[in-house]
Amino acid sequence: MFVNTLIWVYSNLCNYLLNGYHLEVQQKEMRINDVRKVDLQSNFEVVYQWTHLNYTWQSEEHYKWALDTKRYIPANNAPTGLKFYQQRLFLSIPRYRPGVPATLVSLDTHDETSHENPLLSPFPNWDSNDDIGSCSNLQSVQSMEVDTRGIMWVIDGVRINNYTRCPAKLIFLDLNNEGRELKTYIFPEKIASQYGGFLNDIVVDETDGDFAYITDNSLMDPGIIVYSRRQNVSWKLRDASMRPNPKAIPFTVDDVLFDASVPVDGIALTPYSHNGKKRLYYCAMSSFTIYSISTSVLKNKPLVTSGKWRRRIRSEGEKNSQSDGIMIDELSTMYLTMLPFSGIASWKTDLPTSTMQLVYTNRETMVWPDGFAFDQQGFLYVICNKVFNYIDLKRTPVISGDTPFRVLKTFTGTRSYLYR
Repeated sequence: MFVNTLIWVYSNLCNYLLNGYHLEVQQKEMRINDVRKVDLQSNFEVVYQWTHLNYTWQSEEHYKWALDTKRYIPANNAPTGLKFYQQRLFLSIPRYRPGVPATLVSLDTHDETSHENPLLSPFPNWDSNDDIGSCSNLQSVQSMEVDTRGIMWVIDGVRINNYTRCPAKLIFLDLNNEGRELKTYIFPEKIASQYGGFLNDIVVDETDGDFAYITDNSLMDPGIIVYSRRQNVSWKLRDASMRPNPKAIPFTVDDVLFDASVPVDGIALTPYSHNGKKRLYYCAMSSFTIYSISTSVLKNKPLVTSGKWRRRIRSEGEKNSQSDGIMIDELSTMYLTMLPFSGIASWKTDLPTSTMQLVYTNRETMVWPDGFAFDQQGFLYVICNKVFNYIDLKRTPVISGDTPFRVLKTFTGTRSYLYR
């Protein structure tokens, strides 16, 4: 027994030294039915829902042309990311499949005419969403963030298919000036590959000249990308904590067995504190463990390059479910999507993860909760999308009587991490 233990430790130590893996001596096995359920002040209510996505076309002829040429295949369009600014809701629609005419869209929430299948307006316009015309246009957007100045940070980096071979990029759009492009940063191939990369989620750190932290969800090179706006450079952190855990595979959502190995996905940033300290939380979708690391480490490029930063990773504990999106509010409460539960959990990050609570579940309206957004009125929003039907090319999406896409909201009385 003692010899076997020594062999196990030696094997893991070699992995750490050779591959830069984050060594964990013990991993607690969690039970998925081990979660407590409580209620928020109000349940999540459906704000918008779609049987399929359609757009504000330039004309009837434009619409018919898009259908005839397969530039628009209605069944292939699925929203993933959402963010609010003032009275506009922004959605991303990545080009997992052909026939997606716009990858970034907006919706005026003042318009009360329809909450069923509302039309979506390409943002900033149709031309900027033309993925064929130029690599400077939007190619395939998975997510975005809006900072306190009204600048949208757009990660255009879904490169998991052959629909584009343009390099991954980060685009800055001024929402106070009709989405005028302020700047574009092209990621080097060694940071975000245009041949299989998958920039999944982003948080913005408005300190030290502005930073972005981005998850690369690709199987070929998963990790967390750091971008410094002041320096206009990026670097990448890679560690075993960002890779899938076989113990979290497979799981079931909506009676569909999800057996993919999915690396680092969810990412969340704590709000600004008086001592200036922030922590970045992250987790792989195929994992139960939440990790965190100080942003002072992330910003230190020489430290990251040296590899010594790995000892600063902290295991926060385990959650009771696989998660996609996560987000922290201005009071440091984290909200997590709980995929097998078709629900949402909350966790006060200054307490142990054992205090995490399942606050809402609904196996009809909340199938695959994907990402979060806060507005300025104290509401938390979540988008649900059955994304497994679209990203898995072995499946064939169809338009039926089903309603696969919903935006739901609940009142928390807080704003996002950016507003502390």
